[in-house]
Amino acid sequence: MFLLEPNQTPYDLHWRMFGISVRVHPMFWLVSAIMGWNTLKIGFEYLLIWIACVFISILIHELGHVWMGLVFGSHGHIVLYSFGGLAIGSNHSDKRWQRIAVCFAGPAAGFLLLGVLFLLIWLRDPEVFPVYWAMAKQDLGLPVDRLDVARDVLLNINRVELFIVSQLIFINLLWGLVNLLPIWPLDGGQISRDVCEGVSRDRGLTWSLGISLVLSGLLAIHCLMAANGQPLLPLRFGSTYSAILFGLLALESFQLLQHAQSQRRWTDEHWDRDDWR
Repeated sequence: MFLLEPNQTPYDLHWRMFGISVRVHPMFWLVSAIMGWNTLKIGFEYLLIWIACVFISILIHELGHVWMGLVFGSHGHIVLYSFGGLAIGSNHSDKRWQRIAVCFAGPAAGFLLLGVLFLLIWLRDPEVFPVYWAMAKQDLGLPVDRLDVARDVLLNINRVELFIVSQLIFINLLWGLVNLLPIWPLDGGQISRDVCEGVSRDRGLTWSLGISLVLSGLLAIHCLMAANGQPLLPLRFGSTYSAILFGLLALESFQLLQHAQSQRRWTDEHWDRDDWR
């Protein structure tokens, strides 16, 4: 469901950059706006900035996949749609380690973007850098020191700049790490499948889908509880939207696991009959 390329519409945006075809489905803008709807409390312009941050971050993420695929001879194109983005055709490789590298390259591109952003901030104003560094640590749920000093510097930072940098940190750091979780069809779920199939060719797929089902289900419950102020796990993220997302991922993992198990049972029975004959 999540990896299917959406049909083209008259409202799609099309262009080429760095020789790569890019298409943006109109649902991308709508879902991005829904995710950032709470920014309307501080101004409509902040909703537009949020959508721009999501667009830039996901585009760079998908470019990471496509560029890594090109290294291994796979030519892909990018589609941004309601569930994020797709780097279609970038992972057509027969070698497992190459497919893993392509999957990891998406989040890595976001981490690199964040690293460049931090470097530019540090070069421009070393006194401001600790504020944004503290934001990154808070997003990860890590303890933050010297908050009193940071607050003094915080008062002198432009409000729009503070919002932009904080959202880029949140999207590229937290979303990037979530994307590496072994949940299908996230990048981590695809990596998990290749790793599990490397350990067991026969049972690797069902193992990876089982891991995906348990973890996504657990996170769906956590996010639902966190949205009501009672998080299940010691994690800083959790909302109704993320609960719905992880719930859908758990449902898809369950359906794929059932399908994989039924195929495996058919194969086992088929070979048993052939062996008996």
